[in-house]
Amino acid sequence: MKSLSIITLFFITFFLSGCASSVKIAEHSFQAENLQTQVTNQQDLDQQEPTLKIQYLGVGGHRIQYGDAVLLTGPSFTNPPLLLTGPFMPLRSNHKKIDKFMPESSNAQMILIGHAHYDHLLDVPYVMQKHAPKAHLYGSQTTVNSIISEIPAERMTAVNNDMGSSDKPGKWFYSAEGNIRIMALKSSHAPHFMGIKLMQGKHKKPLKKLPWHSFGWKEGQTIAYLIDFLDADQQPVHRIFYQDSATAEQQGVVPVLDDNKEIDIAIICPASFNQVKNYPATIVKNTQAKHYILGHWEDFFGNKPDGKQKFVRNTNAKKFIEQLDNALPEGSHWTRPLLFSTYQFNSEGLLP
Repeated sequence: MKSLSIITLFFITFFLSGCASSVKIAEHSFQAENLQTQVTNQQDLDQQEPTLKIQYLGVGGHRIQYGDAVLLTGPSFTNPPLLLTGPFMPLRSNHKKIDKFMPESSNAQMILIGHAHYDHLLDVPYVMQKHAPKAHLYGSQTTVNSIISEIPAERMTAVNNDMGSSDKPGKWFYSAEGNIRIMALKSSHAPHFMGIKLMQGKHKKPLKKLPWHSFGWKEGQTIAYLIDFLDADQQPVHRIFYQDSATAEQQGVVPVLDDNKEIDIAIICPASFNQVKNYPATIVKNTQAKHYILGHWEDFFGNKPDGKQKFVRNTNAKKFIEQLDNALPEGSHWTRPLLFSTYQFNSEGLLP
């Protein structure tokens, strides 16, 4: 009865809060015309080392490429309307939408899942089967147990016992080709509203079939990641911090590492930031990245990925940007990526 009351309160709160807000914040924290030109023409580009390319796929999804190395984070396209995400409302992955919007990723080597809610994991089995047949998934044991009926165990690794924390590094996992490595970091998921977190829990045993409604996609252990793209000597060229949920203080932070490699790009999450203290300031202070990318920023309930987007509901976009701006290191910038847009970076930062 208590859980039913919480679920009812959830839907009432969302509806009373009105629609998601129109996006009134800029794409970048700077004027695009003031961006220093690093490359003047295609010939110069060809003479440079490969650029890091980050394509925003919506929600927590990104396609990240450096040279021939490709990594994905939780592709999500189904995005059902809010009314269809309640408990005991049937929920299935929309394969037609995935086929329409998923970029070519047949050579993707890794897929990272931060937590196992439906908006991060529902579409992943089909993506792995059809669009990323070579990719190996990394996530929590709950993530693995949730989709093992569709994906062979040998294509997935649960990282629960190998996570880093604020005071110790985790284990590096390398791609089969040896040109990407990732480290899982113990993190947490912000409450959804009024201090209440929905869809909590774990799947301790493998499920015989996929969950059939949204509340069956339990959170499990939430994880942040360090992602290194490596050169021929397996030295990090680009380091990325990734998280798909706002997090409590001292959760999801990067420990001191002995390689002295700074973080080039940090992907952070505006959704529910007001439900935890000092976010994003704590993560910005910890990562000190050259550039920050806002993930999971759009209202995805029933949105049209190729249409106009609104900012995620129950989130004050201006306040988030204000707090981010106040915490930014000197010389650092942020980007609110447009859906399916690709942004290129070199060692100096974002390219025009």
